[in-house]
Amino acid sequence: MTETFEPFNYQIPMVEHLLANDRAALFVSPGKGKTVVTLTALDVLATCGQLKGALIVAPLRVCSITWPAQVARWAHTSWMRVVNLRTAEGLQAWLDGTADIYLINSELLPNRLPLMFPKKKTFVCPVDTLVIDELSLAKNPQSKRFKALHKHLGGITRRWGLTGTPIPNNYLDLWMQVRMLDDGKRLGVKYSGFKDDWFYAADYMGYTYKLVTGAKEQIDRRLADLALVMVGDPSDLPSSSIIDIPATLPPAARKQYKTLEKEMLAEIADGQITAPSAGVLVNKLLQLTSGAVYDEDRNVLPVHTAKLDALRGLLDKHKGEPVLILTAFKHESARIIAAIPEARMFNEMMLGEWQDGRIPVWVADPRSLSHGIDGLQKSCRIAIWCSLTYSHETYVQTNARLIRTGQTAETIIYRIIAPGTIDDAVAEALRDKSDTQTGMLHAVRALQRMTLSKITP
Repeated sequence: MTETFEPFNYQIPMVEHLLANDRAALFVSPGKGKTVVTLTALDVLATCGQLKGALIVAPLRVCSITWPAQVARWAHTSWMRVVNLRTAEGLQAWLDGTADIYLINSELLPNRLPLMFPKKKTFVCPVDTLVIDELSLAKNPQSKRFKALHKHLGGITRRWGLTGTPIPNNYLDLWMQVRMLDDGKRLGVKYSGFKDDWFYAADYMGYTYKLVTGAKEQIDRRLADLALVMVGDPSDLPSSSIIDIPATLPPAARKQYKTLEKEMLAEIADGQITAPSAGVLVNKLLQLTSGAVYDEDRNVLPVHTAKLDALRGLLDKHKGEPVLILTAFKHESARIIAAIPEARMFNEMMLGEWQDGRIPVWVADPRSLSHGIDGLQKSCRIAIWCSLTYSHETYVQTNARLIRTGQTAETIIYRIIAPGTIDDAVAEALRDKSDTQTGMLHAVRALQRMTLSKITP
């Protein structure tokens, strides 16, 4: 069942900006609906007979889950045929020109571009629009993926870029992103020229470059017609970052996971997905990616230490800083407590010790502190989700224990994710801002979409 899209006031200028500019960027904070806004603009163009097709370049998880889900969700976009260029079917649709939206993750570009743009006189590019979702992925001027893509953009006249972090490090990051959209019209065709004109070496080794006086204002003016900027939190809170840390399952655990995933998806393949069936599936798979599972007698069976190893790496990185660790299962908390000598289990009665910095690592179930607990931010700026929740409310409220009034430093929210598993599906389900039950259903549907996006030779 589809929904009717009713844009918020701030989304209307976003749609208008895309429609008014063939070369455009939305520098818009996460959560403001860049995906549905872009789809709405594409729908308007198609209605006017001005859309041939759109190529969407995005991170793997976003390609496999978010864009297909958003197209199917809204009544005004559900007509669009979406294919993934990771699959043989998607590649054939591209060559035949039979889809409206073509999806590809940036990592696959070097592999797919020779197949997408064959050197045949009979080949006709099936798209006239390029959308780079998470444009900041193109910040590296030496990126082989985006340099290779740029060579094929001559016939694609409409190019849009979407990101909430256009300047992840400094203004040097803008050059390649903007060049992907305008071929060097605004910031120059060569990175060396851009750097020489507006930056100076801030150290004698030339590792750090800073803007010369007045350069920021000049660059901003050059981008004024290209980029619509809605970045930043209007509140007085310090900035925050969400960083995903991959934890690759070892081969034996990966095999065990895939077997369980296949069996559980097969059980619901022919029937309607219900909240109970979704809950069982998601929780069992999340247990396995966490590192252990319960058997029928509730005994804990260890499977792997991939996430525990990633956690140790993060704790070493932030040694000397209090860290809040968030877990979904009792066995997960117990294994962390046993493996990390300085870790202690969350107890609200110890809040004073935490605020005084006497507890370096606190392990908690997010459901025990997502509401009503204040004061965690007085000594801590770092949270690590070892296993994600599929409840958007719990997720946001838990993060808000640190991102709140009284926080004096940038907050970092780490999410340890096993790539290509239910972890990816849950992470994307959180974008839908669903309640617990709906979140489970979204996670299962996302997992089903992931299984349809396998790489083909």
